[in-house]
Amino acid sequence: MKLTPHNIIHHELIGLDTKVVDSTNSSLIGIEGRIIDETKNLLTIRTDVQRTGIQVKKVSKSCSSFIFTIPSLVRTSHQAVDGKRYLPLTLKVDGKLLVSQPENRIQTKFKKKFRR
Repeated sequence: MKLTPHNIIHHELIGLDTKVVDSTNSSLIGIEGRIIDETKNLLTIRTDVQRTGIQVKKVSKSCSSFIFTIPSLVRTSHQAVDGKRYLPLTLKVDGKLLVSQPENRIQTKFKKKFRR
């Protein structure tokens, strides 16, 4: 299944770039990087900090909101379709929608109001 903004809740999150934009824990806001692991309640994010190098942060899903960057179609650097360039999409998702084991979340069905 191709990753789109409509099915991100039902898709694998490992490997996506993300940023924490809202959280009850203010020290987590602004963390950005690539998701390297996912459990029922946590996302593990690998960050690249200039001073200290690569760090691994664990962020709770239930008390945070995330912006995911969905990769665009794979194109060569100068190729465009219909005169338009394909840029990566960004999508804000409430972490409460993601609280579930990844293998079970992929199979669950949500009401349409949550998918918009």
